[in-house]
Amino acid sequence: MKKTVGIIGAGIGGLMAGAFLAQEGWQVTVFEKATTVGGSAGIYARKNRRFPTGATIAFGLEDRGLLDTLFQQLGIKIPFDVLDHPMDVVLEDRSISLYRDPSLWKAELVRAFPERSDDVLTFWHALEQLSEAVYSVTATGVSLPIRRKYDLGKLPSYAVSHPGSMLRLARNALRTVEDLLRMHRLDTYKPLREFLDAQLLDAAQTDCTKAALLPSSLALAIYRRGSFYVDKGIGQLSEILAERIQELGGEVRTASPVKVLILEEERWRIVTKKRSELYDTVINNSGVSFGTGTSHAEGEDFSWGAFRIDALLKKTIRQRVLGGRPLPFAAQIVPDKKQTILYTDGHGPVYVTFQPAYNRKNERVEDELLMTCSIHTQSEQWNSLSDGEYLQKKNRVMEAMLEEIQRVFPIQDYVLSSEAGTPLTYEKYIGKTEVGGFPLTVRNALLKPKSVRSPLSNFYIVGEQSFPGPGTLSSALSGYHAARAMLKGRL
Repeated sequence: MKKTVGIIGAGIGGLMAGAFLAQEGWQVTVFEKATTVGGSAGIYARKNRRFPTGATIAFGLEDRGLLDTLFQQLGIKIPFDVLDHPMDVVLEDRSISLYRDPSLWKAELVRAFPERSDDVLTFWHALEQLSEAVYSVTATGVSLPIRRKYDLGKLPSYAVSHPGSMLRLARNALRTVEDLLRMHRLDTYKPLREFLDAQLLDAAQTDCTKAALLPSSLALAIYRRGSFYVDKGIGQLSEILAERIQELGGEVRTASPVKVLILEEERWRIVTKKRSELYDTVINNSGVSFGTGTSHAEGEDFSWGAFRIDALLKKTIRQRVLGGRPLPFAAQIVPDKKQTILYTDGHGPVYVTFQPAYNRKNERVEDELLMTCSIHTQSEQWNSLSDGEYLQKKNRVMEAMLEEIQRVFPIQDYVLSSEAGTPLTYEKYIGKTEVGGFPLTVRNALLKPKSVRSPLSNFYIVGEQSFPGPGTLSSALSGYHAARAMLKGRL
């Protein structure tokens, strides 16, 4: 008789775990509150258009990359375009373009940071050396915290053959990005700090001062390995995984929020509005607690919420030259200090992307361009407002964000429609106000990482709250780690 697993939440972590378990003969059932799969890296439909719920750029899809390897093991091929110039980071007095090509990136560092170019190049070389070591260790399949021998993956053999890399990692294990800046006497160089903070708040959910150096080195340098636009949007990753689970005999039930979760004689009862069923094992990928020990969100760890805008633009904006260069795929815009609402009600850079538009049938809308923009915000700020206060605040933040985008990109004459969502919007549709996981501090990333295991029998927790941390790639890896733990290391 097949072992059964109920997976709560159809984010990429839960779907990745479900696909591997289904491939190994488990009976998999996925429960999703929303009408579509993907969670924080999914899609939703509005007015006959498809919009991403959060993430837009994929990492790890390069040949034998971390995500590519997982999909290859599942017999899945992902269609994508490589982004050679994925992003511009716009600071108060300068703009930095991220390039995949190492030589172009080196030249950009010299151009963007002329005051300290030699020191910045040395700093970045050290950062990328660490990144290479972190990437290689991640590829061994090591899963923190180590509880079983198989959690080590292939790390022991890697350590024997690469002692220098392991020593470098050990020396920097407790350091922050701030420490590396200080070692290169760049801690007081404001332009580089602002650039790194803009990148880290998105990738590590914190800034230089607190971001753990090891995982942050990978987050900052990963663009040289490759960043990718997944055909029809990043939500396709989850949709393809859901299809694979169904091909292997599993179920993916959308519009099926879990109401109650009960442990009954070593099996778990999952209760939805329409069904009540028992499962041998449960994986929680929702980020929501169903009782003590069922979610990492039960602790006091801080997580950010998000304020976002979805807009449709006339595609003709791409024909407009912007400072001699075409419109980038994405940009991080550090707001003007006069936009005080973006430093109180919001926090960090305005993140904006421009990508192809698709309708509900997944057909390309040739004369439109999809623009998404978001900024971090503290969820608690939105919880106690009256309806009038909520609407007023929502409109003020939206107007300020659009003004900042207009300051860099002339979008005003091209906007066809735009709508905004707050942390309360996320709560309505995916059941939680915080998205993005916990900040990658030294404590969260290395000293006390959140395990995919829970203190409960046959219960696992995956997604952006579990090791390796925030982000689509990390969530996918957490799903793989959970499946391997359930299979006693057989993957």
